[in-house]
Amino acid sequence: MSDTDPAAKPAVSSVNKSTLMIVFLTVFIDLLGFGIVLPLLPRYAAWFNASKMQLGLLMASFSAMQFLFAPMWGGLSDRVGRRPILMLGLCGSAFSYGLFGFVSSQGRDFAWLGLGALPWLFITRIGAGIAGATISTAQAVIADCTGAENRGKGMALIGAAFGIGFTFGPLIGAACVSEDAAVALSDSQLAMVKSWKDDDSTTLSSEEFIGLLNNADSSSKATKPIEGANKEAINLLLPSPLARNELKRQLLTPPSGLPGYVACTLSAIALMLATMKLQESRRPSEQSQRSTHRAFRPSEVLRHLTTPGMSTILFAVFITTFGFAQFESTLSLLTREFGYGSRWNFLLYAYVGLVLTIGQGMLVRRMLPRLGERRMALIGVTLMTTGFVLIGLTGLRILPPPSLWFILPIVVIGFSAVTPSLQSLLSQAASSDEQGSVLGTGQSLSSLARILGPFLGIQLLGLSTSMPYFLGACLILSGGALITRLPGKKLKTEVAAN
Repeated sequence: MSDTDPAAKPAVSSVNKSTLMIVFLTVFIDLLGFGIVLPLLPRYAAWFNASKMQLGLLMASFSAMQFLFAPMWGGLSDRVGRRPILMLGLCGSAFSYGLFGFVSSQGRDFAWLGLGALPWLFITRIGAGIAGATISTAQAVIADCTGAENRGKGMALIGAAFGIGFTFGPLIGAACVSEDAAVALSDSQLAMVKSWKDDDSTTLSSEEFIGLLNNADSSSKATKPIEGANKEAINLLLPSPLARNELKRQLLTPPSGLPGYVACTLSAIALMLATMKLQESRRPSEQSQRSTHRAFRPSEVLRHLTTPGMSTILFAVFITTFGFAQFESTLSLLTREFGYGSRWNFLLYAYVGLVLTIGQGMLVRRMLPRLGERRMALIGVTLMTTGFVLIGLTGLRILPPPSLWFILPIVVIGFSAVTPSLQSLLSQAASSDEQGSVLGTGQSLSSLARILGPFLGIQLLGLSTSMPYFLGACLILSGGALITRLPGKKLKTEVAAN
């Protein structure tokens, strides 16, 4: 099926620019909520005493749902239009973030409908993942409203929305939390703290408190990096001796639910904006309206993965995202190892978002049409590989921890170059009536990479604070080797011929 199929033409008109702007705003507002919650998640999970395995699964659950549902949302948007799918996703995000705010503000003993706090955290992330899988539909709107020559710039617009949202989201989050350090207590350690009397004013230093924790849980199997992070958190919590009753109060005070509630409100605002202003960018064909779409279609994904040209792009998307996902999921734990409190951690994430905004919103959007997608992607691979090696050296303390602020822009700008370039090439490889399904397959593979990346990265961080980043560098290099095989501007013709 070629791009000239008259049965499924995008509804291109003079409203395209306004449609792109509304999509940009709705994605930006929704990603504000994502930027608020993501930096908190590993620390909240530590407060609720999640194991490394549970934390890895919690981080991966969001992407697991995107893996399953991105093809469905993309294909369904080809059948019923983009607008209703985007609105449904925003509605789901608002509900999931609101539930996250409620659950995270409860204590360790919280139970509701027979489930404890940690299972409910999983439910909130699963719901947010299902709703967030509609990002492939936003990409399909970009594809509907742009020609092939401007496709890369259009995809970078989504990246810019993500970057701006990821800049201001953590800043909003920083205003919603205290600077109190998150101390992860085992069940036996928590029981010891609860046993302290409310009128016990005996003071404890950080060293004495660590000794009490070791005595309370001498059989602890916590890994060395997490133990080191806990010691840093205790030192931040007890810069000077503190009375037991005050320490008990601080340790038993659950995390703030305000970040989740703010994220919920922002997604609700994005939903209202889409309801009032977003116009449909596609008029579905009769054939696409009669077709059915399931959450995961192995035969369709397999067809995309075996199509010459398209398969190379998809595998490159998977490998580069896998490498980046290890960095993305372990950064909050790495900064905890370096002794960062919650607010400083939020500020670091905001810094990452600012660099991402500049990288995709200014540098990549201007340079990509001049350099081309293939060359821009290879530049990004070079930057990411260099950055990951430097972060690994920082984890080994060969480089000082503050050098992280100078290394992160290298990685983030590299990722800013790789992602829209591959998305643009993938969109150009698809015919006009399956933009949603092909981009959904790409989003699904990205989500699969973000399932495996956090799970593996967190396990590797338990062995060494540098191992996830050295492995990430190797993976990015492998993705670069695939990108060198791409035929560049002739790709679309070759794929269409097949």
